[in-house]
Amino acid sequence: MANDPIKFIASVEDGEIKNIQEIAEKLREKGCKINHVLSFTGVITGETSGKEDSLQEMKVKGIKHIEEDGEVRAC
Repeated sequence: MANDPIKFIASVEDGEIKNIQEIAEKLREKGCKINHVLSFTGVITGETSGKEDSLQEMKVKGIKHIEEDGEVRAC
């Protein structure tokens, strides 16, 4: 049974920022939809396919950490 896709924010290791496009491509190969690749800050935002059991399965070489994108809503 498939899970719902998870929106995520991934931070790239400082020494790997020059390779951020390749890291984003690795995430695409894992089935992720990439929304933004922010080369200056070393951040990739996107959404998983929903086929994985955990967001940590998306942590590829070059990613320092990956977390769920918590949207902030004003009341």
